[in-house]
Amino acid sequence: VGGTFAPCLFLGSMTGALFHNAATFLSASFVPWFALADVPACAMIGAASVLAALFRAPLTASLLLFEMTRDYNVILPLMVSAGFGSVVGDVLDSKAKQATKRRRQALQKAPEW
Repeated sequence: VGGTFAPCLFLGSMTGALFHNAATFLSASFVPWFALADVPACAMIGAASVLAALFRAPLTASLLLFEMTRDYNVILPLMVSAGFGSVVGDVLDSKAKQATKRRRQALQKAPEW
């Protein structure tokens, strides 16, 4: 499986699992009563975030991952993280476009020897 779909699901799920492990370790040290969702839920939320950021389609990412698991307990965090991932993707994309525009303007103003 190639392209962008499977790698972004893999990257997102691994990031979600890493977040779960780090948050569990830190919360056990500082806030022992804090309960976090299990690893598959965090992995699914991370996959939805990366999918939404890459394709700029938060509702599609949320519904696609919800259809894969049929877990009603994670639909709200799934939609929030997908929306946040889409916004972050838009911001990063606009900053990259601005930087490219500045580089082109600088090249046009450069003196020719």
